Amino acid sequence: MKRIAFDLGASSGKMMLGEFDGERLQTQIIHRFPNRQVNVGGDLYWDILGIYTNITEGIRKGRVLAGEAIGSLGMDSYCNDFGLIGKNGDLVTQMRCYRDPRMARMSDEIYRKVGREELHRMTGNQNATFNTVIQLAAMILEGEGYLLENSSRLLHLPDLLTYFLTGHMYSEYTIASVTQMFDFRTNDWHREITKRLGIPTHILGPVIEPGVAAGVFTEHGAREIGVEKIKVIAVGEHDTASAIAALPLTHKNAAYISSGTWSLMGVETEKPIINEDTFRYNIAIEGGVEHRYRMLKNIMGLWLVQECRLEYAKMKKEYDFEELSKLAEKEQPFRSLVDPDDPVFYMPGNMLEKIRDYCTASGQPVPERPGQYIRAVKESLAFKYRWVMEILEKIRGEEIQTIHILGGGGLDLLLNQFTANACGRPVYAGPVEAALMGNFLMQMKAEGEITNISQGREILSKSTDINCFYPENITDWEEHYQYFKTICDRGTIKRCDCFRNRI
Repeated sequence: MKRIAFDLGASSGKMMLGEFDGERLQTQIIHRFPNRQVNVGGDLYWDILGIYTNITEGIRKGRVLAGEAIGSLGMDSYCNDFGLIGKNGDLVTQMRCYRDPRMARMSDEIYRKVGREELHRMTGNQNATFNTVIQLAAMILEGEGYLLENSSRLLHLPDLLTYFLTGHMYSEYTIASVTQMFDFRTNDWHREITKRLGIPTHILGPVIEPGVAAGVFTEHGAREIGVEKIKVIAVGEHDTASAIAALPLTHKNAAYISSGTWSLMGVETEKPIINEDTFRYNIAIEGGVEHRYRMLKNIMGLWLVQECRLEYAKMKKEYDFEELSKLAEKEQPFRSLVDPDDPVFYMPGNMLEKIRDYCTASGQPVPERPGQYIRAVKESLAFKYRWVMEILEKIRGEEIQTIHILGGGGLDLLLNQFTANACGRPVYAGPVEAALMGNFLMQMKAEGEITNISQGREILSKSTDINCFYPENITDWEEHYQYFKTICDRGTIKRCDCFRNRI
């Protein structure tokens, strides 16, 4: 039986056709499209109708390539952003992007109502202005609470797309768990938080588990797309949850980096760990499939490289990612370093200037050539991974033995090697399409093709290529890591809530 998996990242969307032959998962990419924030008057939005149009196009392509009815569809994406459904069933708001500036404008007032440490201890989530709870509280403080009161349901991005296709409304567990208004003790919405921030609870739908059927295409939708009524499965709808479902563990004490626009670095735990250190270092506890908890930290990731590349494109200098890596490889090591998580890098635009200003303010040589910019970013990312690795080891009290890189960032051979060098650990890269693979596994579980994720991971180990990178030049990397920490500690730019907690 052939299935379709859809994964939406902050820079692109992908759709894959897959089939389990009894031993291996056979897959092929059937559709790709760019995804980027739309800036309107200084506010940032997602083109949700354009995203939906691309999904329908991908479904049509998949049906043609399959040559038979599609057995199921699963969808995952980045988290926290949402649409509101009115009482007549219409989408009544544009979908704001999590980088929209209004949350930062209102953050101090919001945290006066519920403090940062209290929010973390009640939910386990990191403190970040992009969290759904902060978005909703900001709406209320800016006079848009009436939109919430007059809506029937809040739907996160994959839930909203499922509603468009099936007419069913629900909230999937993994994506609900990262909103900072979810209670792991009850596996339901945190009523005390919503009450104190004035968020109406009637817009929060029932929470369903990943790996269950969420509905089937409406007759109208199936007819418009030109396919049969396809079953939609609630997978691990948070893309990181889907990616970690595909984790091909080689050691018990392994860390992962879900690498893309963001780098999500963490470990799996059997129970939520919430304490003084998780608050101090702004570590997130998030729900995973089969209630495997994800203890992780957000790192700005390849966003900086993407923004540099976009800026060069505006200058009529077109580079693909591989070309930029080759240029970086030729440059002098450790010439300039930045803290990738400095808030100055958070918003889109002018990334080259921001990196130059950071280096000037921290007394370092200013990058001039494309390779110097990219090498500075990738060396800095590798060092930030080391920094987070040490925090995770401290909290768990166990040494991390290996690091697995999942997602599109696994194609970045230079960054993979830098990561091994900086962390002093073997690095295993793959599967590249981890979120799509984990998406398929939950569809397969829902349909009885596998019984659990452990079985699914064994299947993926036979179905995907894993590349290994061993540490090199450890002494040089160790010396410059100590310097990197001093660069971060200097703090050249005013910090924001997202990243104010540091070692």
